[in-house]
Amino acid sequence: MTALALLRRFWWALPIVGLLVWALIMRGDLAEARADLAAEQNARRESALGWQLATATAQMLDVANIVAIERRQAAETRRVTDDFEARIADARARAAVRVRAQAPAADQSSRGGPTVPGVPGAAVVADAAACEGRLSAADALIATEQAIQLDELINWVTAQAIVSASEKEQSGE
Repeated sequence: MTALALLRRFWWALPIVGLLVWALIMRGDLAEARADLAAEQNARRESALGWQLATATAQMLDVANIVAIERRQAAETRRVTDDFEARIADARARAAVRVRAQAPAADQSSRGGPTVPGVPGAAVVADAAACEGRLSAADALIATEQAIQLDELINWVTAQAIVSASEKEQSGE
């Protein structure tokens, strides 16, 4: 009966012991939960740093890609501009030859040499087709220049589209 008597006298000790055991268990769970929370926070920070690094890398690649595209576009623009200027200079030279060929014969004899019949070159013959529609030499030159401008504009747009398309293929879009 002593055990029963002790239990009746110190009945309050039993719930206290149970609460102490429960507190110790909870303290262990709390330490484990804090460790899990710290690990989760570290993982989140690492992920955020990874995202920031990936974003910065992507931005640098985008800038490098834009610079490369702009360089290629500038090179194509220079190429088309050079072609345009060469074709315009050629058309103007052919127009000057045509104007000199149509100059009065008295002007040729004033040089002092005998007149030599000229064989029309391919450029003069090709430009003569523009004059068949009764265009003056000046109007024919303007029409030729405008045709060259349009043709070179088409070439430029095509070259720019090719540059943009090839850069998209290289970037994997």
